[in-house]
Amino acid sequence: MTKKHPFPRLTALLAAAAASAVLLAACSGAGSDSSGGGEPAVGSAPDQGGSVSRDSGGKTQEGAGNAAKPGQADSAVDPARLTAVTEHMIRSARLALTVKGIASAAASVRSISAANQGVVLSENIGGSAGDVVPLDDPSRLTATTYGEITISVPSERLDRTVDELSKVGTVIRRESSSQNVHDQYVDTESRIKTMRASVDRVRALMTRATDIAQIVTLEAELSRRQADLEALESQLAALKDQIARSPIQVSLTTDRGVIAEDPGTGFLAGLKGGWEAFTASLVVLLTVIGAVLPFAFVLALIGLPLWWSIRRRRNGPTTPTTTTTAPPAAATQ
Repeated sequence: MTKKHPFPRLTALLAAAAASAVLLAACSGAGSDSSGGGEPAVGSAPDQGGSVSRDSGGKTQEGAGNAAKPGQADSAVDPARLTAVTEHMIRSARLALTVKGIASAAASVRSISAANQGVVLSENIGGSAGDVVPLDDPSRLTATTYGEITISVPSERLDRTVDELSKVGTVIRRESSSQNVHDQYVDTESRIKTMRASVDRVRALMTRATDIAQIVTLEAELSRRQADLEALESQLAALKDQIARSPIQVSLTTDRGVIAEDPGTGFLAGLKGGWEAFTASLVVLLTVIGAVLPFAFVLALIGLPLWWSIRRRRNGPTTPTTTTTAPPAAATQ
């Protein structure tokens, strides 16, 4: 006979309760996984890609992990890119000044150029035609008195030099220009490398050539390619020199009237303009009279006596014509 369990009902109830607890735990775990949908919870850190997140309202925001701060992309400047842009720039400047004396101003320009490692490329100092008096003499200065000096300074000292030159006199005009030759520079360098490799190949062929005709042909080809290589190297050297140094053209004048002034409006401005026009017209009229007067005097000395003599000949006294009458015949008797 088999021995019966003393509490069969109690054991069955405990087993049923344990099975129910296991089933409830499994269902709750599956529900939590399906409700999350694989997305992180609110307030949790974003995933590795940082592409999806949720705000406090439960809305999805894409790219929240990779979004940059406002203005960060615009304010960031790549130093390497900026250097590449300014590395191959040809710069130049022009400056026009009104000075008290041409000679002293030209000396100041030379001094500033030497202080900034510059050289004088050209110099043209002059005055009125045929005038050899000192140009600093105020009594002999005219509107044509001028001076022009062109200097060359290192490109990195261009702005500093122009600022120093502006203090020599009153600035009338200040200009600067830049030209980017980066593409031309890189292209010339590439062509030089290719041409050097080509010259080396021709030289290698010459060492293996045994026929006189081949040697002559290779020598001609080598000479042509060396000439092209030298031309390219000259172009590159010229570009480097233009990039390294910048010309500054300085124009000097003592004519204060070249400075543009506001003519203004109103009665006084009109009166001033009319008076200037009247005096200018009067000066022109007097100039014309002065130019014509010597010719008129000479014509008067020669023409008046000639005109007087011709008039006297036309209006001179006429000689009377006498008529002779025959005497009456004697009466016949």
